[in-house]
Formats: sequence, structure tokens, C-alpha cells
Amino acid sequence: MTLVRAHFRAELVQYLRTPSFYLPLASYPVLLYLAVGVPLGGGDDRRLAVLVGYVLFSVLGTVTFQFGVGVAVSRQSAWERWLFTVPVSASTRLTARLAVACVFAVLFVVPVVAAGALLGGVPADPDQAARITAAVLAGSVPLGLMGLAMGYWFPVRGALGLANLVYLPLSFVGGLFSGGTGATSTGPVEDARAPGIELFLPTGAWSELTHAAIGGWRGSAPIAVAVLLLYTAAFAALAVVGYRRSQAVLFT
Repeated sequence: MTLVRAHFRAELVQYLRTPSFYLPLASYPVLLYLAVGVPLGGGDDRRLAVLVGYVLFSVLGTVTFQFGVGVAVSRQSAWERWLFTVPVSASTRLTARLAVACVFAVLFVVPVVAAGALLGGVPADPDQAARITAAVLAGSVPLGLMGLAMGYWFPVRGALGLANLVYLPLSFVGGLFSGGTGATSTGPVEDARAPGIELFLPTGAWSELTHAAIGGWRGSAPIAVAVLLLYTAAFAALAVVGYRRSQAVLFT
């Protein structure tokens, strides 16, 4: 745990010293929510569902760009090359990076939630908020690992293109802007969804899980949990192999 904390502090300080990284990721989701999400109105559940979609959108941006692009960029630095020579396991560094992503995800979500409470008329329910938070955190793990896999497998240009390809398209087809997956969805971009397959996408399963936390456990929620677990295992394996591959390339 000492090594994890040390790497966590180093990663956190590194990103905090780069405002060009965190300011756009913090402002883009809340501005989009104010421009598109707030005017939708509707009942309490509808407004909450829309807000949760933008929360997921904010976290997705954090993990895809912080990891997918940030890790690819850091691999080119002398500091990162030196760290590859340190006898530290891949799991230690990956755990620290996931923890840093959680910190930034919380920081980026706060403005969206504040806008929902103050301007979007979203009701506050502590029990419901706790369930939603747990669902958001559970789904962020496989997507964080996906970002790490992107960062360790692709060069900077490839990671940047892939992050842009993942960020918006997966948000739309996964139902993040449509108030949830399945037939109960209601929202402004229904036509962008991919009915029938969205639940088997990481963002679709994540959206389904969070909306189950809003309206209660429903039939498709166990499928969403199983899908997220499968993605967690797959992306974790890819991230570890990618880390070791990057380390091996350094010494060849």
C-alpha cells in the first residue's frame, strides 16, 4: 500500500500541474448539460435520469482522455521510462492510476451535480444518491481499465483518435443522453441509441445500472452487472499486458 500511495501522489501532482488537462474536462460536461439537459424539463425522475447521463458522460471523458491520451503521452517522458526500470508490479501502478482517475472523476462531476440541483430542479434524495454513486463507481472501473489499455497499447496520435472515437459515439449509442437503456428510455436523442445491443456495450450496461439505481432493481440490471464484470476482466488483462509490453519494448 505504501508504494500505491507514493505512485498515487506522484500521478495526482503531475495532473494537477496541467490545467490544460483538467479545465476542459471539468467544463465541457456541465456546459453541455446546461445547454441541452436543463431545458428538457419533465418530472423528477426524468430530470434525475438526464442529470445522471451527464454525470456518466463526465466520468467517461475523464477515463478516456486521462488514461487513453495521458498515459500514451507520459510513456514518452524520461520520468516514465525511469519508472519502468523500478521494480514495481504492474498492478501497483495501475491501481494508483485508477485511484487518481476516481479523484478527478469526483471533481469533474461536482459542477454537473451542482448545476442539476441549482438550475435543473433535480430533487435531492440521500438514499437514492448513495445508490447512484455506487453504480457510477462500479461502472467507472471497467471504463478506467479500458482507458489504461488504450494508453499502453497505442501511441499518442492513435490514443487521441481512439479516445475521440470512444468518447462521443459510445456516449450516444450507450444511452447516456437518452435517459437510460431499453424501452423505458425517454430523452432528446433516442434515435442515436442502438436498441438491442446497447446493453452489451460498456456504456450501455453502465447506464442501465445507474438507472436501475434510480428506479429500483429491474430485469435487465443483472445482465448489466454481468456485462460490466466481463469488460472489467477483459480490459484489466489488456491493460496489464499493455503495461508489460511497453516495459519490454523499453529494454529491447
